[in-house]
Parts: sequence; C-alpha cells; structure tokens
Amino acid sequence: MSIRAGILLVLGETDAYGLQIHGELEERTDRRGRINVGQIYSTLDRLGSAGLVRASGATDDGLPLYGITPAGRLAADEWLADTDVDATSAWSDFTFKVQLATSLGIGVPALLDRYRAAWRTVRNSPSVELHSPAALARRRLAEAALGWLDDLDAAPGGVGALARPLRNERPRRGRRPAPTPE
Repeated sequence: MSIRAGILLVLGETDAYGLQIHGELEERTDRRGRINVGQIYSTLDRLGSAGLVRASGATDDGLPLYGITPAGRLAADEWLADTDVDATSAWSDFTFKVQLATSLGIGVPALLDRYRAAWRTVRNSPSVELHSPAALARRRLAEAALGWLDDLDAAPGGVGALARPLRNERPRRGRRPAPTPE
C-alpha cells in the first residue's frame, strides 16, 4: 500500500492540509492499523523535495495547504495504472487502491478492468504446482478478488455511485492555526 500515492490522489482532487489528507485516507480505505499523522507530514516533505507536491498557500486560519504538481499527477496516474497482482502485498495494495479510486471516482472503470484481467490470469493459470498450498491460496485469492470486483459493479447505481466528495470539515485534533496578526 502506498501512502505516498494515496496522498497524490487526494491532492489531485483539491489542495489540502496534512491532517485533512490523513482523514481522507483513513476514511476512504479499510486500512488495518492507523496511519500515523507524522507519516503524512514526512511524506509530504519528501514529495515536495521530489517536485511532486508544492506549497499552495494556507487556510483562512493559517494551516499550510499542499497542491499536486504535473509530475505528481503523472506519478499518481502511473501508480493507479499498475495492477501487479504477483507481489507479496498484492491483496492489500489492490484493496487500498480500489477503495481509494472508487471513493474518489478516479479512473475506476479502467482500473477495475485491468485488475479483472490480472486476477483472471492468476485464477486461470495452468500451474503445474496446483497441489501446492501457495498455488491453491493464490487461486482462491484471485476468485475472491474477482468476486469483490463484481460486487462493486453491482452496487446500487453502479460503481460510479460509490464516489463521494472530499470532506471540508476540521478534525478535532491536529496542528493549531497560526495566530492572526494584530
């Protein structure tokens, strides 16, 4: 799972401050374990150094806003296009990416089609080691993934109805606003 890419996808929708990004990622993905807020800010710093994120002003009460650069948008698009299901972390990457993309409404039909093709390849693999517990587990994982993708398509109103706008409310904790000059 890529917090880095998740941050870029959220910033692709709107400029945001760190705690806002944190809340969006936690709410939109079924993440096991909490995302550390410090990880968001340190990742934003690294993304800024890499030229993928830029400072874009501040909120009315002084919280720094971050925006995505064209290079950042390209990196987010590349991450979204990668549907490798052979990695050890394939399931968690797959669910994180699909949950985030569907809730943001970003490239969903193409993403689901690419994942469907990748998981079908795994499921239909004529592996000579089907007696292997690992091969059987991968086949079952592929069947589960394909079933979940079908369930998303069957959602009331279709998969597009799963998209929702970013929240614009302030979380209860976090960095305090900068004092107003007198």
